[in-house]
Amino acid sequence: MEIRFDAFHGQETTQQEVFLTSVKPILPHIFNGRNASVFAYGPTGAGKTHTMLGSQEEPGVIPRAVREVFSLVGAQEEGQDGWEYSVGMSYLEIYNEKLLDLFSPGSQDLPVREDKDRNIIVPGLTRTQLSSFAEFDTLFIPASLNRTTASTKLNQHSSRSHAILLIKVVKSTRRPPHRPQTGKLYLVDLAGSEDNRLTGNQGMRLKESGAINLSLFTLSKVVEALNIARGRMPYRDSKLTRLLQDSLCGSIDSAMIINIAPEFRYHFDTFSALNFATKSKQIVNRPFVRETVLAPTIAPGEDPEAGGSVEPQNKEGKKAEQSPSLAIHPHG
Repeated sequence: MEIRFDAFHGQETTQQEVFLTSVKPILPHIFNGRNASVFAYGPTGAGKTHTMLGSQEEPGVIPRAVREVFSLVGAQEEGQDGWEYSVGMSYLEIYNEKLLDLFSPGSQDLPVREDKDRNIIVPGLTRTQLSSFAEFDTLFIPASLNRTTASTKLNQHSSRSHAILLIKVVKSTRRPPHRPQTGKLYLVDLAGSEDNRLTGNQGMRLKESGAINLSLFTLSKVVEALNIARGRMPYRDSKLTRLLQDSLCGSIDSAMIINIAPEFRYHFDTFSALNFATKSKQIVNRPFVRETVLAPTIAPGEDPEAGGSVEPQNKEGKKAEQSPSLAIHPHG
């Protein structure tokens, strides 16, 4: 089967071009009760964190995406479309199969749960309400410094964890019944797959590398299972896939940026990353709107037209089939 990548970003491509081509088109979906996700995937040292974070002069995917979310909120509110919006943020890392809150340094391993509507939740994870991009920037930069990094032979500041930023947008009608719709945006900077013969990992670095590679292997198993519609999906085999369960299938619009390093020593890693990307591209999701229908509870003698308290129910409206968009970003 021939797989066509949606974009190829060379070494001279700017952060703005990567964002406009591969990320911006999927962001409006979270305002329609759907989820969206952006992954940076590839071997260690290939530039994933630079792609996602960027620099002060050249911001990466994460700050550009969050700024665009607030721009879209502002445009919707100016249009007076009858909806009101709230934006919340959570930020975490998965380190040695432990889920840690980056807004709470020293936090304990957090559980991953599924609620009665099959939404993935993390009890105890900090969720901060945001009113502007400036507020996000103030909170996000210090939290990013809490991510676990270390030096290896291939990367002086190698990420030893997967970092996941969750932006949740809830919109509801201004008048009852409010009918809130929830859209989640996952911005995922995956730790790089590692060949320990090249990194020289020993001791703790070797243990970290094992956990990273195992979770990425589980991610590839999930992708394989989704492609062949296997009965059991191995989401629970790692914290990464369990947490990202609702960003890998179902109501999701995805973009995967494959970072590759075109030196000969990386040839096997490059082949593996492109092979994973090809399998990911074959996944077909059927997005639906996550809308809560608020049924009024009528008090005795109350006018049925006046409304009242609410009981949530999920409403899933089927949408067209969709595959993840896929971009290749080589790092020199």
